[in-house]
Amino acid sequence: MSLETLIDNPDTVLARWPSEPLRFHREPAAFHHLLTLPEVEELVDAECLPMRNVVLLKDGEVAEKYTYADGDMPRRGAVRAHLNGGGSISLRELERMKPSIAGLYRALHAQSGYQVHVNAYLTPAGAQGLKYHYDPYVTLILQLSGRKTWPVHRPFVQNPVQEFESFHLVGFTPEQRHYLANTPPVAEFTLAPGDVLWLPRGWPHSPYTVGDEPSLHLTVAFKERTFHWLAAQLVDDVLAQALVDPQMREALAPREVTEDTEPAVRLMREYLIGALLHMDVPAAAKYAQAAALR
Repeated sequence: MSLETLIDNPDTVLARWPSEPLRFHREPAAFHHLLTLPEVEELVDAECLPMRNVVLLKDGEVAEKYTYADGDMPRRGAVRAHLNGGGSISLRELERMKPSIAGLYRALHAQSGYQVHVNAYLTPAGAQGLKYHYDPYVTLILQLSGRKTWPVHRPFVQNPVQEFESFHLVGFTPEQRHYLANTPPVAEFTLAPGDVLWLPRGWPHSPYTVGDEPSLHLTVAFKERTFHWLAAQLVDDVLAQALVDPQMREALAPREVTEDTEPAVRLMREYLIGALLHMDVPAAAKYAQAAALR
């Protein structure tokens, strides 16, 4: 499976990444080979979910691991008891567990050049795992079973990334929490099996199940390459080539490191400016492309 099997107009999307939520639809059977509710139920009841691949959620909170595990595996019956009590489970890094999802992961990574990971979320009927939060990456939500409603709001933060202004670092301010609690969402999507939701990074969302059936969906996360990432690749390329220069391999004197560092910094600034100005742009572009696909 590749992007065109999940969304409409993939060529347009690859040329200009959408910045608004979008809904698509595929035949539900198109996703059956990826993951099914009976498969997840079997994993739970057979106690086949190691701690590295399962997280327990309920009412917006992530369960502390000590409450359901003592080592590398959850305590016997703990995951089933959590589900029976209205809690959700998140199955992490499915691209490392299931061949069909590994194939999806490889195709999307090769097509986009982005880092990709695939998680599944199982939420009982009438329950909610995570409450309002936002992600520092684009997500594609593939609804596999049951129905889930996704209220969304416009971003408070422009272009959050994992290392800067992501939700896990800054959360919401009191004013933002008040806004979310008292302002209708700008859009609301109720997903049924076969529906796909494109959710850009930074959009606050608070999904919950609707109807009498549990909800199972896949979250395909695209960790976007940014201009900051590209700048880092160009500097890495320059520094890799600089190793052939014996002067660049000379040692800094201890005092140049601990006390009188400014002259060396000025020298390196001039060196980097010159190297970037004289960079072989086509070669640097190939270097960045290769880095994206590693």
